[in-house]
Amino acid sequence: MNFEPFLEFYKNIKKVSDDTLAAYRSDLKHFGLFLATEHVDRITQIDHALIAKFITYMKISGKGKGGKVGLSDATIARRLAAVSSFFDYTRATTGRKLHNPIEDFSNRWKRNNKPKPVEEVVLEKLLSAITSPRDRVLINLFLATGLRLGEMEQLNRDTIVIEQHKGNGPNECFVIGTGEVEGKGGKIRTFMVSQQALIPYARYVNGRKDDHPALFISERKQRMSERAMQERLAHWCKVAGVSHTNVHRLRHTYGTRLVNAGMDILQLKELMGHSSVATTLNYAKIMDTTLARGYHAAMEFVNG
Repeated sequence: MNFEPFLEFYKNIKKVSDDTLAAYRSDLKHFGLFLATEHVDRITQIDHALIAKFITYMKISGKGKGGKVGLSDATIARRLAAVSSFFDYTRATTGRKLHNPIEDFSNRWKRNNKPKPVEEVVLEKLLSAITSPRDRVLINLFLATGLRLGEMEQLNRDTIVIEQHKGNGPNECFVIGTGEVEGKGGKIRTFMVSQQALIPYARYVNGRKDDHPALFISERKQRMSERAMQERLAHWCKVAGVSHTNVHRLRHTYGTRLVNAGMDILQLKELMGHSSVATTLNYAKIMDTTLARGYHAAMEFVNG
């Protein structure tokens, strides 16, 4: 089974991150190895029964966390999602009336798209443990901008422009940072940085003694890679004694914070660089307290 055209499409057209592409490649490689043991070499041979056998195969083989035999439900769901995307790609590019057998399975094996923000108490503990000025600014910018890994890697020292804006009142004004990055699909995305996040950012930039144009550089004085950013987050999670998280969950936190602060979902969609509101809703968890406030205000209006 040749997965390369699919992977090239996701790399060159969908513009997924290196980590995402590597995950797709790994998951499809394992699926290909399974197909080889079943002597299957055509996509039309893959049906409900074969996928059920693949799930059983993953449950009893492979090495999970802690050396346990069998993969976790989350890993199985991720691999099935990769296979499902491959089916959708093949159907769309060939015009063949293929049935995607992954669609036949229960929600247990489907990717959970519910928002996964990091709890505020965990974030507070994490941020208080970071002693590196660079890493503190890095994590704060993820939380303040909602940038993806590949977008954060693009930032240069002159990307963010700090400007003063007029507020609603006659003497009211505020400071905000703005910048542009190339997002998914090669689209230019505008992002903003809050005044609170700009303070440590400006201190970090002004304290730099090198002349490298990149905003974040490694110990080897090279532009910090996506992998290095993930590793720094993992390191500080370990130092802080909190459960491991990833940058994508910081993006979920960004969306959740803004929607619960009252930002319009269409505005949030633009800031997050999404093409549809439906995608944005996967990143923004409306808290119970927000629902309660909204319900109370609405009922007061209804009851006069």
